[in-house]
Amino acid sequence: MKNVITYLDKTLGIEVNATKINKGVQDKLPLYINSIYNILAAIMFGKKVLFLTKKTTEHLTPLQYQKHKELLEKKTGMLIVFILSDMKAYDRNRITQKRINFIIEDKQVFIPQLLIDLKDYLPKIKIITEALQPAAQLIILYHIQRKQLEGFTYKELVNILNYSYLTMSRAVDNLVKLDLCETEGNKEKTLVFKATKKELWKKALPYMKSPIKKTLYINDALPKNLIFISDINALAFYSDMNNDRQKHYAIYHSEFIKLEKEGFIKETSQYDGDYHIELWRYNPNILTNNDFVDPLSLYLCYRNETDERIEMALEQIEEMIPW
Repeated sequence: MKNVITYLDKTLGIEVNATKINKGVQDKLPLYINSIYNILAAIMFGKKVLFLTKKTTEHLTPLQYQKHKELLEKKTGMLIVFILSDMKAYDRNRITQKRINFIIEDKQVFIPQLLIDLKDYLPKIKIITEALQPAAQLIILYHIQRKQLEGFTYKELVNILNYSYLTMSRAVDNLVKLDLCETEGNKEKTLVFKATKKELWKKALPYMKSPIKKTLYINDALPKNLIFISDINALAFYSDMNNDRQKHYAIYHSEFIKLEKEGFIKETSQYDGDYHIELWRYNPNILTNNDFVDPLSLYLCYRNETDERIEMALEQIEEMIPW
């Protein structure tokens, strides 16, 4: 905390005296809050402030920080500021969108309730210019959700994921280049994953794309073995959200094009139809064992949404994965 105080003095030109909270404030706080955070009290620009520093290495989501902030504001009437360690850009952006006060030592002071937003990030940001190829993303998602691919050869990947040998080779090269896996062997290479599933997911996430290539509407029912329930109705299956009346389905874009060429689909629309169809970059069939798209691909479809209900659903999806 001393380093944070020094940082505030350097950036804002204010002297902050942070002390332990008094018993009156302490008694107002739920026990679980005290078990998660070290809490200090201070005055900033005439406002009473509580600084919260996480005690454990447990990952807290932006929604959890928001709930803790709102609870503590209600209980104490004080300004709540979280002292955070360095974090991924997507988490920091979501916290900023929710207007949650935070300080990251030597990098950023974001306290919108005091109209403060100072950043030292720009010179240090690593801009993600590369992305996972669809087949490479499929490898990661299959490894995490269906079956571990540790030690599998390229030929085995071809049989499991239904791509050509050349595509699999390029996909693995893509993963190796982004430091998401390694290979062993010369004549017949095999996959090696050094990270746990959870670590791999977090590391790969900045490079991942939504599987949806295009969306449209049709009135023709598609073959059931090619389509999988998606969108809000899939979220409802994996979380506490409610179903939508519209029928939403995902299909591999190559399969859809084939059906079009065969005259199976008479007409498409961008605006209305009996079925809302998502054309996916990879085959949703490979990642699921039920009628719904897989949970992590679904997560990727919605990860930039700011609707609180969807954010809660995405958190439930992450919690359900057997990491």
